[in-house]
Amino acid sequence: MPIELLRICNIIELKLGRVRTKKNAPRTCDIDIIDYNKKVLNEKNRQLILPHPRMCKRNFVLLPLFEVNKSWKHPKSKINIVNLINSLPVKDLRSIKKI
Repeated sequence: MPIELLRICNIIELKLGRVRTKKNAPRTCDIDIIDYNKKVLNEKNRQLILPHPRMCKRNFVLLPLFEVNKSWKHPKSKINIVNLINSLPVKDLRSIKKI
């Protein structure tokens, strides 16, 4: 279940030293659930929203996702991963560097 996975992710973050302060503050570790079996979930208490609401704007999510699953489609919009990547601003694509 996605909520159980979220609980496990929160435990891992704590073990890695994450301290929760104000929203969007810098953090040691942040584990997000991007997709969970194509489920669409919008918890009223906003504990977990699936798919991740800002994933389509993040090059550091879309490019690795493409490497893992080149045929992936967004569960809500049904837009494929290639089109999502192509919709990113060019400056976002250039900012990715291999390490």
